[in-house]
Amino acid sequence: MALVKLKIEAFTDPNCTTSTGNSVVAMFNPDTYSRNYKVEYHKSEVIGENDTTLIFKGMPGSDMNLKLIADGTGVVPLPQGITNVDGYIQKVKDVACSFHGPNHRPNFLKVMWGSLSFICVCTSFKVNYSLFKEDGSALRATIELNLSQTIDFKTKAKEAQKQSPDLTHMRTVKAGDTLPLMTYRIYGDSAYYMEVARINQLKSVHAIKPGDQIYFPPIKK
Repeated sequence: MALVKLKIEAFTDPNCTTSTGNSVVAMFNPDTYSRNYKVEYHKSEVIGENDTTLIFKGMPGSDMNLKLIADGTGVVPLPQGITNVDGYIQKVKDVACSFHGPNHRPNFLKVMWGSLSFICVCTSFKVNYSLFKEDGSALRATIELNLSQTIDFKTKAKEAQKQSPDLTHMRTVKAGDTLPLMTYRIYGDSAYYMEVARINQLKSVHAIKPGDQIYFPPIKK
């Protein structure tokens, strides 16, 4: 069976369907990686209570801690087009957490290895150097990536299936609907229509037509 290397691929959209064409493959598959799952609560605020009641708030996506090794000793060849350890580090950085002007943000990422398929963004990037040539250039380094799971709005809305006006809503545009009118129906105030347009990545507040699905997120009033 052929060795399958861990791969990190960059995408422009949060559900990872449109690749940027940029990806990086691990020089060495990791010996280990960690996943952290969270359940969030907030404390009750009742005057005079002796004990605290924790009220369920939500279950955010999981985090992953992943370490990649960059090696220039010749134990394994550097990837094609990369000539040294610093070049490999820069490649990982370009894929994982560099700012991209056309999208006004870093890439969305998909980490793939065996049965693992993790859609995420990179929240931190750290490099530890451990071996050097006589001239001080790096021969080996460990790249530590902290990755946070992300879910696109439409998928989150389908999974939530909530109907409270304070929670997630997906609405189908009907004939005669405008974004301010739909916003007023959900929040009781049409003032949030610009925020709804931004979150749905609409080029214009008028860029809706019957049959479109519009996501209305929780908004603090």
